[in-house]
Amino acid sequence: MTVEFGLDTILHQRIIDKCMSLYKDGHFPSAAFESMKQVELALKEKSGTDEKLFGTRLVDTLLGSGKNIKLTIPLGDELQEQARSLFKGAFSYYRNYTAHDGSKIDEVICIRIMVLASELLDLIAASPISFTEIGGVKGLIERGIFDKESQISDLLSFLSSQVCPGCFDGLFEDLCERGYTDHQYQSVFDLGLIEYKQEIRDYSFPDKPADLDTFGWFELTPMGHMVLNKN
Repeated sequence: MTVEFGLDTILHQRIIDKCMSLYKDGHFPSAAFESMKQVELALKEKSGTDEKLFGTRLVDTLLGSGKNIKLTIPLGDELQEQARSLFKGAFSYYRNYTAHDGSKIDEVICIRIMVLASELLDLIAASPISFTEIGGVKGLIERGIFDKESQISDLLSFLSSQVCPGCFDGLFEDLCERGYTDHQYQSVFDLGLIEYKQEIRDYSFPDKPADLDTFGWFELTPMGHMVLNKN
């Protein structure tokens, strides 16, 4: 049986936006290198670091201690260390080669690297667009998404104060009353300034039927904290 997947269905949006044109034009080494650069950039964005670190040194600094970036592991959170090893191996094997040579990167190898980079971006829970690329806070204003910086910090402050079991009934009505649009709400997530977290909590008493409920909250990323503290 033949299984077919279109690249657009399995690649991360950042890889599609940044690498597919290079790939389609036959620039396979460049597309592969750009894929790994996007992973590198996403790691820095997620941690909020501006250190001049690259490759495996960046992985050791941001993932090694377990205190900076916690990866999103669909196969089980207990595999954090194995996922970190995946990053380190990918950077050591692919990133370094594409940065310094890349001459042996053909179409097939390029596709494999783009797919792997997409997997790594998903593990980082990387935003589809780079905060740096859009121009940071000033870019959000220049594009007309927000009118002024204080709007962004006020929205982040409001969202990060919201905690609720189950779902956030009335949240969007509250946002509308505060003058925020759905597009503004979505933009702070797309740019990796804030994330939605949830966990299952057990409120049952001993020898009683299980009383499980979903508890959700919004959490600022390091980049979001930087924006909020700046304003």
